[in-house]
Amino acid sequence: MRSLLDRLTYANVVATLALFIAVGTGGAYAVSKIDGSDIRNRSLTGREFKANSIGGKVIREPSLRPVPRAQNSARLAGQPASRFLDSCPQAFAPTIPIGDVCVETQARPPASYGVAVFDCALTDNRERVGRRLPTHQELMAALAQPQIQLAPGGELTSEVYPSSSKPGAVDVLYVTQENGSVGITEDVGGSKSFRCVADPMN
Repeated sequence: MRSLLDRLTYANVVATLALFIAVGTGGAYAVSKIDGSDIRNRSLTGREFKANSIGGKVIREPSLRPVPRAQNSARLAGQPASRFLDSCPQAFAPTIPIGDVCVETQARPPASYGVAVFDCALTDNRERVGRRLPTHQELMAALAQPQIQLAPGGELTSEVYPSSSKPGAVDVLYVTQENGSVGITEDVGGSKSFRCVADPMN
């Protein structure tokens, strides 16, 4: 012990203290200096990230599964989304979608305005609200389709005006040509061909 104390010098003490300080704080110093640039891409696992610290740009979305509470998110009231797509009725007189309505592909035989309105309303009325005569705009949009041809003599629309010659009666607008030309016919006795339209339904 005496020989050890004899060899103990100031330089030895300082060197020993420096060694202990370097060993004791070197690791902490190194950790405090590590940042994102020191980590190789894709070298860390999910457990090594702090919760909610990764953004959508890093995550491959197709690899994610639905969260437990959203397992039924692709269905509506238990039904697939395709079940809720709008469809056009095909019974009685087939229709095709044009704009916001379903238009019958074939014109019906000539009838007066009142009879035409009644016939349209009775079509599909057990499962739907029934059909109706088209507006001028709806009929013109339909006539722009290659599969729909204007009936000879023109077709009725739903647009009516007070009759100028018969009090209480109405005059009905009908399309006379596919270019949009129109005429006026009486609601009683002015029989014209017609086609009905229906609102799309599920």
